[in-house]
Amino acid sequence: MVQVETLGELGVFFTLFVVGLEFSPERLRKVWKTSVQGSCYLSLLMVATGLLWGQVLHVRPTQTVFISSCLSLSSTPLVSRFLAGGARPDKDGELDYSSVLLGMLVMQDVQLGLFIAVMPTLIQVSSGHLDSVLFGGLRVLLLLSQVLFSLAVVLLLCVLLKSFLIGPYYRKLHAESKGSKEILVLGTAAFVFLMLTVTEFLDISMELGCFLAGALLSSQGQICTTEVMGCIEPIRDFLAIIFFASIGFHVFPTFVLYELTVLVVLTLSLVIMKFLMAVLVLSAILPEGSRHIRWIVSAGLAQVSEFSFVLGSRARRAGIISREVYLLVLSVTTLSLLLAPVLWRAATHKWVPRAERKTLARPPPLLPHPAD
Repeated sequence: MVQVETLGELGVFFTLFVVGLEFSPERLRKVWKTSVQGSCYLSLLMVATGLLWGQVLHVRPTQTVFISSCLSLSSTPLVSRFLAGGARPDKDGELDYSSVLLGMLVMQDVQLGLFIAVMPTLIQVSSGHLDSVLFGGLRVLLLLSQVLFSLAVVLLLCVLLKSFLIGPYYRKLHAESKGSKEILVLGTAAFVFLMLTVTEFLDISMELGCFLAGALLSSQGQICTTEVMGCIEPIRDFLAIIFFASIGFHVFPTFVLYELTVLVVLTLSLVIMKFLMAVLVLSAILPEGSRHIRWIVSAGLAQVSEFSFVLGSRARRAGIISREVYLLVLSVTTLSLLLAPVLWRAATHKWVPRAERKTLARPPPLLPHPAD
């Protein structure tokens, strides 16, 4: 199981790298404000709702904060498969729904790194002592400042790499790989692992490093993107299959059968609540001419990220949640991932024009970025 899940994690890395390849710097600059605001507001709204229900059900605040934060995350690999090949140029005064959706998902990956760092503080606060509470608050503020500093360092590093290294590095790989793609595959994979190692060293999620690696290579133009995509996409597809198959390791059939009614009600309630919250947040922050895309983006955010498996396992070992709550989180996450394609198909059928629905159903060759 450990070996299969490790290969599945590599599938997540290469999936986010391909997402970065299709996400040009121009698109990134256009949606970053909306992505930051949307992901933060949605997480805060989920935590506030969780605390409210925790008071009603007499659940410990640390447990409700953890569960709400865990359920606020959405699955980047799953949504990127929905959007495969479906990117389109932005119209005048209108944002592309794929850009907004992927931008918010990448920001949630940043929040994931912060949440993992804050988990030891939740364990200390759960003891209930005043000193632990005060120390926990100061530690959270310190972690926030560290994350902001790390993000600034990563952005500065990306600017330097784009200006001085990426161009010569890709030209060297391109020259050496004529007649044989092994050098290009090896050099690309090495760059991906370099970026994820840097972001992990700076206590930011490794997934963000993979996304930035793809975005940096996409800045070299359409020829670079097409060549790298042709080499990496088969590897990504194989590893992504293993990743989605490994999700089944976390399902306990006996528990699901015993609690099927409760799980179905909880899953439907969670999916509907996340969808409505996302619609509310996006209605407030999207420009006037782009508010119609809030339904599509909300449908893409209405499931729970597979990283809840990892977070739930750590929280269970730390004593933040019980075994029963852990099993509930795993089962609800799995069921929400199963419902995600149905909700996405319904939203795109209603709000995406027929020509673009065909694009989403059968990915064509890569379209040029607006910057090209």
